[in-house]
Amino acid sequence: MQSLKMISITTLLLLSLPVLATAAIEDYFVQTDWLAANRSDVVVLDARQGPLYLLGHVNGAYSVPRSKFLDKRGGVKSLVPTTTDFEVLMERFGITPDTTVITYAEHDNPYAARLAWTLRYHGHAKTLVLDGGYEKWSREGHPTSVLPTTAAVPSEYRVTSPGEARAEVDYVLTRLGNPGVLVWDTRTPEEYVGTKVRADRGGHIPGATHLNWVELQHEVNGVKVLRPEPEIRALLTAHGINDGQEIIAHCQTGIRSSYATLVLQALDYKQVKNYDGSWIEWANNPDLPIIVGTETSHSDEIAMLRK
Repeated sequence: MQSLKMISITTLLLLSLPVLATAAIEDYFVQTDWLAANRSDVVVLDARQGPLYLLGHVNGAYSVPRSKFLDKRGGVKSLVPTTTDFEVLMERFGITPDTTVITYAEHDNPYAARLAWTLRYHGHAKTLVLDGGYEKWSREGHPTSVLPTTAAVPSEYRVTSPGEARAEVDYVLTRLGNPGVLVWDTRTPEEYVGTKVRADRGGHIPGATHLNWVELQHEVNGVKVLRPEPEIRALLTAHGINDGQEIIAHCQTGIRSSYATLVLQALDYKQVKNYDGSWIEWANNPDLPIIVGTETSHSDEIAMLRK
């Protein structure tokens, strides 16, 4: 009897322990068949340019102008919108904190991820990116429309638990050289080495690891979709992007790096931030260090900062 009693107490104690939530790909990226089956239960946001929306969009989707989720402050463009502006945007589309939101763009366009990251940053965890975008949806014969969706009944939206998956310039600067922090440059190789210049200066942040965000996708039946999880994990490991460190992703304006950030979060990486000011902010500030080319090793790049 005593042993049975002890087993019962132990069982109760185990059941009372909090369950640690773990992320999964399907918590961040949704398939077209799922959306088709649950279309009436979600709000769909189209992050493409306006003319593309008018040529055809997911039936019932709302077009979201990029100016509404990309803000400009202090001379830096493409920053996350303020809490107030975000709340206004959600209310415009009848979204409440309990609404499941699906974002999409073209299959190889990371703006859907940026919009989804914006929602998640402001605490709206029930947000997913449509894998394969509009191309996959339309090619599979799912319902589309060329008529603008009737305006939603405005809702009331208040941000109660803003996220932490965002880095600002000073945060990045003070962590350069920290062995527990990795800066992931998700731009093209040409942008990374500085042969393609899209700001006042070309090059990369000292010590940054380069892996082009497009490598996270592959083509299936003519459409770019997310690679299988084992392939992504192997790719990240090969580039030293491991879960045991804090990852700060960036690109030119925090768009492509939003996709990378969501992928890491979906793989249950614990410390991930998107530097939305990105290269356009970093390179345009002459007081911030940069490296041009690839002749210098990562360790030497960091050593240069200490001189």
